[in-house]
Amino acid sequence: MASSVQSPTSSSSSQRTASAWSPLGGERFYAMARWLMLVLLGAVTQFLSNGNLWPITTNLEPLTLIFLLYAGFTLIMTVLTFIPAVAGFVSLSYLFDIAFISLMAFLGGERIVIFFPLYLLPLTYAAIRQPLHIGVLSGALAAVAYMAAFIGWRRLIAPEALMTMLDYVALGLRGLTLAIVPWVTGNLAERQSETNRQRVIQAQQEAERALQEAHAYRDQMRSLYKVALTLGATADYRQVLETLLRESRNIVTYRTGVVLLSSGQPNELYVAFGSNLTSRDLNRSLQMDTGLAAALRATTPQMITSFAQFPALQQIDALRDCTSAALIPLQVGMRAYGLFVVATNQMLQPDQVEMLTALANYAIVALHNAQLIYDLKEEREKLLSREEEVRHQLARDLHDGPAQSMAVITMKAEFIKRLLERDPAQALVELDELSTIAKRTNYEVRTMLFELRPLMLETQGLKVTLEQYLDRLRAKAGDTSIILEAGDIDQVRLGSKVEGALFNMIQESVTNAIKHAKAAHIWVRLRRLNNQMLEVVIQDDGVGFDKMAVLRSYERRGSLGLLNIDERARLVGGRAEIDSTPGKGTRITIFVPIEQ
Repeated sequence: MASSVQSPTSSSSSQRTASAWSPLGGERFYAMARWLMLVLLGAVTQFLSNGNLWPITTNLEPLTLIFLLYAGFTLIMTVLTFIPAVAGFVSLSYLFDIAFISLMAFLGGERIVIFFPLYLLPLTYAAIRQPLHIGVLSGALAAVAYMAAFIGWRRLIAPEALMTMLDYVALGLRGLTLAIVPWVTGNLAERQSETNRQRVIQAQQEAERALQEAHAYRDQMRSLYKVALTLGATADYRQVLETLLRESRNIVTYRTGVVLLSSGQPNELYVAFGSNLTSRDLNRSLQMDTGLAAALRATTPQMITSFAQFPALQQIDALRDCTSAALIPLQVGMRAYGLFVVATNQMLQPDQVEMLTALANYAIVALHNAQLIYDLKEEREKLLSREEEVRHQLARDLHDGPAQSMAVITMKAEFIKRLLERDPAQALVELDELSTIAKRTNYEVRTMLFELRPLMLETQGLKVTLEQYLDRLRAKAGDTSIILEAGDIDQVRLGSKVEGALFNMIQESVTNAIKHAKAAHIWVRLRRLNNQMLEVVIQDDGVGFDKMAVLRSYERRGSLGLLNIDERARLVGGRAEIDSTPGKGTRITIFVPIEQ
């Protein structure tokens, strides 16, 4: 990818190179053409001199000498085209071409007409590369030089040759042709250049319009992205609606923007947010009229050019001076949350309304999510309150169950003490019954302790509680080794409800592993992922199970341990992941939020 990127320096260099070698443009191209003309002159010289151009001897004919001098000049000019410092001189080198051609024409004698077409190359170069007046002067110079060469030959070299009127007319026509070639070519090139300039200007204007449209589209997409980013970063619908109003300005330079939300009262909206509103407009309550109710229930935005049919909106001072507006309903399914009003003094375009609707859709999602989150929090609080009630009920059950049993044990013990003196045999029967009551009470107490929140959690924290709990559990785990890894959670603080729920989830997971996994090792790992989440992993190397089969049979099973773990995690704002494969053990991963 990097190789395809060109730096500005290389780009400008490439442009200069392309300009230098463009057709009929640049001294380098003319240098190439000069070599072509040199070949033609060589052929003409060979024909006129009836001799060889090579090797060079001391008795060269004048025409051959001039040709060789021109060949040397061509070589020098070709080298100079690669030297920027002499660019000005090189651009005028075509005058030397005219001079050399004229000298060879003078020496060519009666064959002078052969040299006439060779003037066209330097004159065409002058017409294209020089200003028009310079080109015209160059044409006049070439015409004079050509006619002077012809007349000079007649007068100086071949005075015996007679010139007829026809010869003079032909000479004049050729001279006139040379004189007007730069003028005609220059005007044609100028007209073509003007046409090209107009095309370039038109292309630039179209490019600017396309760039403006691209920038506008970029700003619109950026606005959508910012609202989407805000929606993803916060559950606060107020922040999303404020972003909606702010980013809508990148689509429409509106005069007033208003978000109307339901107040909770029948047929009533209130001004929740707005831009360019007066202080008394904010939080103003509006009774819905017919037009406002229809706009709220509509499934598509409504564009209006008058607020006459919306008396409720006319109560908002900032909207009275606006001439047009878009009313965008904020609704999900059958639930309407409110209305987004964008008012301007210009007619809104359909594509602008579409983009505003796209922005509003993000706000609708935020409103809907906020409502769902509120409902979930309410439900969560109810469930957690219910869990507390269950705990209190367990405490009452402890008082009414094991506590009463302990009272019975105490009375039995006193009764047995008296029986030992009067009826030892009956005392043994009573002791057996006392033992049965004590075992049953012990079982009830242990059951209650497992279900109740350990008091140690409130005083010494989760790590110490787990250490002592797992120490007591190891004595009953048989050959199963229980390993706790919790080195970096000393400073972690969880909410009381989260901490209690997490302890119960760990307790249930470890107990299930001891009872069912037949594992050699059980690992309990706690680590802090970041400042927001605590990760707990309970893993064993036991027999594992078919997770999908267990989940499918939950309705027929008496134990819902795994399902309870997942539900408990969700109730405290976390989540649980359960992975198990027959023969490869079980891994339960629990994530719970850290208290900020």
